[in-house]
Amino acid sequence: MFAIILVEPEHPHNVGFVARSMKSNGLSDLRIVRKTKPLPKKCYNTAHASAEILDNAKLFSTLKEAIADCSYAIAFSRRLFDSIVPHTSLPKLPSLCEGKSGTIALIFGRESCGLSFEEIELCAIQCEIPVAGLMSLNLSHAVSVVSYEFCRSGLLGEGLAFRNKLPITHRKPATIEQFENLEKFLYENLTDRYRKQTWLNASIRSWLQRLNPSQAELSALFGVLRNLGR
Repeated sequence: MFAIILVEPEHPHNVGFVARSMKSNGLSDLRIVRKTKPLPKKCYNTAHASAEILDNAKLFSTLKEAIADCSYAIAFSRRLFDSIVPHTSLPKLPSLCEGKSGTIALIFGRESCGLSFEEIELCAIQCEIPVAGLMSLNLSHAVSVVSYEFCRSGLLGEGLAFRNKLPITHRKPATIEQFENLEKFLYENLTDRYRKQTWLNASIRSWLQRLNPSQAELSALFGVLRNLGR
């Protein structure tokens, strides 16, 4: 189980975007370290279809309190401190988390200055998200990238889901009847030079069978040819 922990986020819209990213990647445990309560209403403006994550978010006064029930804590930061906390990069992180039980805390710092040395010292490991040059990611983008990496690796429940599956007709192979209708159309619209060729029908059918089109693909091809014949 994973918990997303935001330490003193400075922009409410980022909190909403984080909730949306969590919902998209199968996460629900959001914890926020902030001095004032409750969450600003502006957070909900960007939490499309994920308001329940904000409704159930737990608020804490300190990071130490937020991770008290966690078994493993990971700090995300590009800044390197003179610390004994080991350092890794995001592509290597999922394998380090495999087999760990309990709640794993994924901790993200403030938009302006990230996590402090003292906050990183509370964690078992520090992780960097590789980006070009000296840039760093926006808070909500960082959470999205990390969540997706864990989701892609299969560590978040059922992992990625592809909602927009092709309709059945896009996957069913074209039928012999469809082949014959297309051959008939071509024969009726070809000039006598090609119509008299004995190899014509067999060649067209052989070509179509090698392509192995679906019903939808062959219908699309038929539509294009009809349009050209006008």
